[in-house]
Amino acid sequence: MAFFFEATCVIRSLLARTDFNYNTDGYEGDGAEDGKSQDGSETLPYIDESPTMSPQLCVPQSPDGEAVSPTPPEGLLPGGGIEKGLEMKKLVLSGFLASEEIYINQLEALLLPMRPLKATATTSQPVLTIQQIKTIFYKIQDISEIHKEFYDALLPNIQQWDEKVTVGHLFQKLASQLGVYKAFVDNYKVALETAEKCSQANIQFQKISENLKVKGPKDSKDCTTTISMEALLYKPIDRVTRSTLVLHDLLKHTPKDHPDFPLLQDALRISQNFLSSINEEIDPRRTAVTTPKGEARQLVKDGFLVEVSESSRKLRHVFLFTDLLLCAKMKKTAVGKHQQYECKWYIPLADLTFQTLDESDSCPTIQVLPEHELEEMKIKISILKNEIQKEKKAPKGQSRVERLRKKMNEQESWLLTHSPSIPFRIHNKHGKSYLFLISSDYERSEWRESIQKLQKKDLQACVLSSVELQVLTSSCFKLRTVHNIPVTSNKDDEESPGLYGFLHVIVHSAKGFQESANLYCTLEVDAYGYFVSKAKTRVFRDTTDPHWNEEFEIEVEGSQYLRILCYEKCYDKSMLNKDDNEIVDKMMGKGKVQSHVGKVIHTPIHSTTYMCSLGHDPEFY
Repeated sequence: MAFFFEATCVIRSLLARTDFNYNTDGYEGDGAEDGKSQDGSETLPYIDESPTMSPQLCVPQSPDGEAVSPTPPEGLLPGGGIEKGLEMKKLVLSGFLASEEIYINQLEALLLPMRPLKATATTSQPVLTIQQIKTIFYKIQDISEIHKEFYDALLPNIQQWDEKVTVGHLFQKLASQLGVYKAFVDNYKVALETAEKCSQANIQFQKISENLKVKGPKDSKDCTTTISMEALLYKPIDRVTRSTLVLHDLLKHTPKDHPDFPLLQDALRISQNFLSSINEEIDPRRTAVTTPKGEARQLVKDGFLVEVSESSRKLRHVFLFTDLLLCAKMKKTAVGKHQQYECKWYIPLADLTFQTLDESDSCPTIQVLPEHELEEMKIKISILKNEIQKEKKAPKGQSRVERLRKKMNEQESWLLTHSPSIPFRIHNKHGKSYLFLISSDYERSEWRESIQKLQKKDLQACVLSSVELQVLTSSCFKLRTVHNIPVTSNKDDEESPGLYGFLHVIVHSAKGFQESANLYCTLEVDAYGYFVSKAKTRVFRDTTDPHWNEEFEIEVEGSQYLRILCYEKCYDKSMLNKDDNEIVDKMMGKGKVQSHVGKVIHTPIHSTTYMCSLGHDPEFY
């Protein structure tokens, strides 16, 4: 059953600076989500079309295998006007051009040390050999030149924009040069391994590879970002998918009778064929973990959760594989050593249950901090952010910036650990239970649904030997899709800062219910690495067609998403569920919308109407 929810969002920015941005690390598309992080530590860029394989680098697909594009907001659907569609096309191109500038700067940062390294290669004390340099920087120069030429050709088209402008031929040419990317992909694993070995063998190269400087956009003055060579080597891999996604969005906003439409279509065809060819040539076992039976154990989902262990809160990284759930923590390692995970426990999915505890079972008391303590910490973090911005402008403020960042990271991590209060309990059928605390019912339902979907398959219980467990835990570092603790201090300055100010939301209605129910909605926004419930509608009783038409003004602090959850209100107290912290209301559906739709300059108010499906797989209209 699909549930459709209608809400109008008006964003009022309180800051003088612009807070509506495309992710400057790369084009996001209308609904694309980047599952990669700055460290880019995958072993191979496997481009998998299966929804359960990770890491993923693929074009979104429908169940029949056809590539699909994220559905536009309601006002951009056919009938929204050709002029409006072409304006959106310009907005998409502007965002992509801005991300191209960042990408070119990243490639230049990667090439910068190559020249001096080549110069020392023929001396008596070389840092790297000529062969090592060729392997690590293979095809980077060619890729950089391709994108500089593309950027220089695209820029005047946007500056002199009108409805007759065509850009499809530029994307056709870009797609025709994907053979260079193919060569880069084939060499990617060897390049990473060579860079890692050279870092371990040469302290000078290690310092160079860990502290590459990426220039910011032209309008960001002299701002630079420090990033590792390993992370930069992943950027071309990531760019292939992003370029394909932008073609989907451009086609969506180009009339079929426009001369640009067949050109863009052809560029998309070439790009998709390229991704398919990579899929066919790369063995998925390279990125999957093989079970003793020879089957591929694949990573389905991972993320940071707070576990209640020994009456205290511990931040864990939880990995859901196709046949088991593994809970790990990051091990402390010496400087220069790669980080690794330590397994705390695992449960085969065949043994995992969600049943409610019996009356005789003990339920640990969940200590919830007073709201004022959490608010005080938020204020401290806000003050630190302001101090960091001031120090960045100071002539010699960089060393102090690093100290302030470290302090802010500690405070944000504390807030991330102490804020969640919604329990998510899992049980081993042999009697052991584990308790996580989550900040939102949304995440809890996503974890539960992902596990239950896998449990529908014919699973067998497994017992891992110490060696097998060590191998599996080691693989987590390379297979993970969520790389860093979700706090702002872990993000580069070039990443989208989200929205600050007030989000004006009107909750209109919901459709698609087959039986009458007492229905209400809650609204959540993200801040400081977790989601907070900010508003709740009244209960619309005994209906299949609720019309709340309620208006809310929600304060946002660096928020990037608005979540909508729809519940059926339960008035029967006999249905109390202890395991869910006395939450007895049934979730009927959920969805989310990105709260920064595009880049808005010198515009204090941005208004969009969203239609979003409140099902297990939300779509946005």
